[in-house]
Amino acid sequence: MHNLKEGKGTFKGTIGECMFKLTNDKVVITKFFNKNKYFSIFGKYFEEKQLRFLQENWYSIDAIEIIFVEGKKHIFLYEIKTRNKYKKELSYKPKMTEASHILYNRSRDYGLIPKLVTVWLHENGEYSIDIEDFHKSLYCIDKPKKYDL
Repeated sequence: MHNLKEGKGTFKGTIGECMFKLTNDKVVITKFFNKNKYFSIFGKYFEEKQLRFLQENWYSIDAIEIIFVEGKKHIFLYEIKTRNKYKKELSYKPKMTEASHILYNRSRDYGLIPKLVTVWLHENGEYSIDIEDFHKSLYCIDKPKKYDL
């Protein structure tokens, strides 16, 4: 029998992204949605500079959502982290590449709202979701890997 909590790397992250999508049907997970189709449907909601930024960085963004509140448009970009939740709180922060750090911070210059999502895997098989404003205090920059150099 396999245990999701013991998984590492991209598969656990992809599963966490899908779990986040299950909690919000307006969220689009970019790796599963063709960007040309997305922009043919939703492109009318973006300014030209936002459209260029999103098209250039589509596969570096985990998820996107457009929300209208009282006639005002809000465009959220999500960086999604999947973590194990233990009875004892762990003090380490999730890792992020420097490129992702720069991308999500730069997105603000285009009027986009970056968020950090944590999908918590609980011991009993349940999960919970935390959504926070994207801020450096919530994660650490991972050292460059061999393929990043």
